[in-house]
Amino acid sequence: MEEKDVSIPEAVTEEAPAPEAEPTQDEVDYAAVLGADIEELKATFPELGGMQNIDELADPVRFGALRDLGLTAKEAYLASGGKKRSYDNRTHLISSVPGGARSAVDGISRVELDMARDIFGSMSEGEIQKLYRKVTK
Repeated sequence: MEEKDVSIPEAVTEEAPAPEAEPTQDEVDYAAVLGADIEELKATFPELGGMQNIDELADPVRFGALRDLGLTAKEAYLASGGKKRSYDNRTHLISSVPGGARSAVDGISRVELDMARDIFGSMSEGEIQKLYRKVTK
């Protein structure tokens, strides 16, 4: 049996040149992107007219995360809770029963009726109800 030459040629033993480092993320000018987002938000939402920095939003971290996911500035602003509905916080002062509405319970309760029978023994139930309505109005 003949021995074969299994040595590695010199060209193969030299280290191959390192490939050029590919950028993992495109270089982005975030200041320009944020400036454009602020201008877009100001144009869309007039209440943000005085905004100078994205930190002035209700939740700027969530806004940025949503923008990174690919949402537009408007979508990210709305999804991050940016626009709150305005409401009248005095609603608890307004009665839920319109003025002049009749009571859901028409007349005297059973307990009060029994007590009124003890007091006004000679009056009928209808007369007690009538007296109750007269007195309570």
